[in-house]
Amino acid sequence: MEGRFFGRIGLVVAVVLVAIYFLVPTFVYFSLPPDQRNDKEAFEAALPSWAPKKRMTLGLDLQGGVHLVMGVDVDKAVRDRIERRADEMRAWADREGLAYASIEVDPSRDSVRTSFASEQDAAAFRTAAESYWGDMRRLAGDRWVFDPVFLEQFRESAVDQALRTIRDRVDRWGVTEPTIAKRGSDGILVQLPGFTDPERAKELLGKTAQLEFRLTAEDEANEALSRITDLPEGVTRGHDGYQAYLQSADRKLLEKVLEGKAPEGTRFFIGRVEQRDAIGVAGPAVYRSYLLRSKVELTGDKLTDARVAVEQGGLGAGRPYVAITFDKEGARIFSELTGANVGRRLAIVLDDTVNSAPVINSKIPDGNAQITLGTANYNQALEEANDLVLVLRSGALPAPVSIFEERTVGASLGPELVRSGSTAAIIGLVLVIAFMIAYYRRQGVIASAALLLNGLLILAALSSVGATLTLPGIAGFVLTLGMAVDANVLISERIREELRAGRAGKAAIREGYRRAFTAIFDSNVTTLIAAFVLLQYGTGPVRGFAVTLSIGIIASFFTAVYVTRVINEFLLARGAQTVSV
Repeated sequence: MEGRFFGRIGLVVAVVLVAIYFLVPTFVYFSLPPDQRNDKEAFEAALPSWAPKKRMTLGLDLQGGVHLVMGVDVDKAVRDRIERRADEMRAWADREGLAYASIEVDPSRDSVRTSFASEQDAAAFRTAAESYWGDMRRLAGDRWVFDPVFLEQFRESAVDQALRTIRDRVDRWGVTEPTIAKRGSDGILVQLPGFTDPERAKELLGKTAQLEFRLTAEDEANEALSRITDLPEGVTRGHDGYQAYLQSADRKLLEKVLEGKAPEGTRFFIGRVEQRDAIGVAGPAVYRSYLLRSKVELTGDKLTDARVAVEQGGLGAGRPYVAITFDKEGARIFSELTGANVGRRLAIVLDDTVNSAPVINSKIPDGNAQITLGTANYNQALEEANDLVLVLRSGALPAPVSIFEERTVGASLGPELVRSGSTAAIIGLVLVIAFMIAYYRRQGVIASAALLLNGLLILAALSSVGATLTLPGIAGFVLTLGMAVDANVLISERIREELRAGRAGKAAIREGYRRAFTAIFDSNVTTLIAAFVLLQYGTGPVRGFAVTLSIGIIASFFTAVYVTRVINEFLLARGAQTVSV
């Protein structure tokens, strides 16, 4: 019996030591100066080698940062997929020798409409296409659409891919403890605690980084632009020796003039032209048109590396650029593409904007290319190059994203909330302890010790799983302390009743705990069920509250029912004659 009793004491001591062990990283984290807390190297240098790595961190509402809700344009992803499918259909028909009048995308219906020179070729295409492209269905008038089931799966995968890409970008960026999660069918929640530049966050995370290589269409450009006779003020004509173009300082105006003017199989794009005076000083931005083939010859999906390099000679000496390397398949395609089109221009298109359109002087077999930056300032060019490398390495977003919601919590507001919440919790705790000791005397002291241990266990549990503490989490923490007090009050009152009934100290404690157990157990279980429901269906702050509440309920049940009883039995075993309640 005595060995069993000391085993209980040993368990309580072991729990306390384990809690302290898991709290070490959190203690080290908060002992660092505020400006070093999010510095991973500074934290690891201050952390003892024997300590665990996970720690409790402050949420966005407590330490400040950026809150964004981003929407994925899944309709654009579907349209891009249909355009690629039309390219595949044209290439397949050419390969099979089928003469088609047109294979074009109908953007109003998200479909591909086919027309062949003969019914025999049309029938051969239908038969092969239904088996070759199993994710498409043929409608009346030789109109092809994606299967609804496939389309739904594709939309979901587009959002999932965007989520993974954004998470990878944030990880490469080095932001500590970010929150990145789906919201609704096409939304993504991004929270960056401790980050202070919302504009840079939006620019980096919202950059689609869809890299494409397309051949220029010189002859069609000259013909298409010759048909545009009335140009608005601010739009002028030009010729670069290869194709005619329109240019303007107003990009939107230029896009409006070119809308619907591209011949079949081509598409107008806009590029930025860097203007410099005689001594090399950059002037205001000017935009020009490029007519490119609709077919995408190569995409950024084939990239294996992107890095910042510096021009070594020529007019651009000393300027940063982005060097890219393709994988084996991409290098093969690039080699064949450049070998078959020597003397023509290949446009590098990034996010629907022409970055450059260099002339292919010879076959490029090694799979290397470069992207130049269009800003005159070296530091800006270097920053732009680093950002571009980051997004290219993490992959392109499958579709454009837009900002649905934006909120920034200031660095001063977060600490103020921490101080306010901590002060409220400490004052409440002191008042409760004072009341318990004054009203229940020694039993109140025991309950107060259990209350402090309860708080220690909650913080240790949050630290051990690397949880993020938010303002609602502090509310859940305070609520569980109140529930722990409630359990101790029930036990103390039951022990009083047993003492009034004439039971001795040890018997009164045993019966008091037995009679109070059912009420304490029921209230904790029902609250725990409610917390699990909030955890399952809640989001953001609600989940933070539910996590803290769940951990607190388990900790308070252990300290109120088990720890206080061990302490009471220990005091009686040490010779206490009475129970002071």
